[in-house]
Amino acid sequence: MTDAASHAPANCENCATPLLGKYCHACGQSIHNPLRNFWHALEELIESFWHLDGRVFRTLRDLLVPPGLVANRYLRGHRVDYVAPLRLFVVMSLLAVVVGHFAMAANDHSDAVKFNGVPARSMDDVGAATTVAEAEQRRDRVLQHLREVRAGMTGAAANGREGVDAGIEAVNAAADRRIAELREAAASGKPVPPPSKIDLSESIDWDANKDPIQIGWLPDFANRWLTSELAQGKRNLSRIQQEPELFMRAFFGAMPKALFVLVPLFALLLKLAYIRSGRPYLEHLVVALYSHSWLLLIILLMCLLSIAGDWLAPRAAWAAATAEWFRGLLWLSMPVYLLLMQKRVYGQGWLKTLLKYLALGSVYFFLVAIAVVALAVYSVVHA
Repeated sequence: MTDAASHAPANCENCATPLLGKYCHACGQSIHNPLRNFWHALEELIESFWHLDGRVFRTLRDLLVPPGLVANRYLRGHRVDYVAPLRLFVVMSLLAVVVGHFAMAANDHSDAVKFNGVPARSMDDVGAATTVAEAEQRRDRVLQHLREVRAGMTGAAANGREGVDAGIEAVNAAADRRIAELREAAASGKPVPPPSKIDLSESIDWDANKDPIQIGWLPDFANRWLTSELAQGKRNLSRIQQEPELFMRAFFGAMPKALFVLVPLFALLLKLAYIRSGRPYLEHLVVALYSHSWLLLIILLMCLLSIAGDWLAPRAAWAAATAEWFRGLLWLSMPVYLLLMQKRVYGQGWLKTLLKYLALGSVYFFLVAIAVVALAVYSVVHA
């Protein structure tokens, strides 16, 4: 690069004010032109996302302990020391999604998709048998496992026995079909037929053309949209059965969108719970953003511990067990941290704080459950 290209201008390129330092005192623009220097461009990119001037590390450090310190200081005007809440939330969301994908890749999710309690792969194994004896052997092995599972269902878990019974019927049906195919091929002298697989979409007795969704209080276009979405979801079941990781990828990809909806709702709940505090909604939003950023940080750490545990398991079992113990500790820390944060930020007595915490937690847990169900449906339909 030439000296002319790297020479700092005498006047601000934005407003033509004479320069006295690295930044224009009139408009604040930097004297460095990112279009003329690659390192300045890289520095600007990193700074815009991370502000790696110590604030991101200070924010993460103070976010961990004590609970509510960052939100409290930010609300009191100490903003220059910390990354802005929305920026931190966006960055933590992206990091959690990326590391979550790595954590999923480190684990075996081949049996993640199940049909009435039966791993899809187990049913496919029955359909891949090449002899009648092999099909019967695989069928008996899966059925024995299912019967053991059913026998172990006691108490509240006994409600799931009907699902296991349906799974037993599905395995028997798959075995009967495969045995019939093999016997027919043997009788006619034909080669062994290719493996047959269970198509989960065929187990849903619903035809969008014959029986479209008709909800009386919805307009026609909404009923047509619901019918189309459910039909697409039914078609995608077969694809997800063959590639279970598609569901998890779609789920994690849609999660940031759900969080962007849940965080403002959580701030609204805080506003309603502390309506007499006189705080504006945006202050409650700051609390919601920092609390969710902390949750994402914990999820990020748990994903990293999961990856480390999978790597350590065959090498140092004690270290893998320690990582799993820390993961459990992080799970337990979530409700405790949020309670202490709420107490620190809003400064009410323990009884009022606890009652509001339980009420907020119950309502928010319900909203999260709805969001998770919506995400699952969305993932199946659009995977």
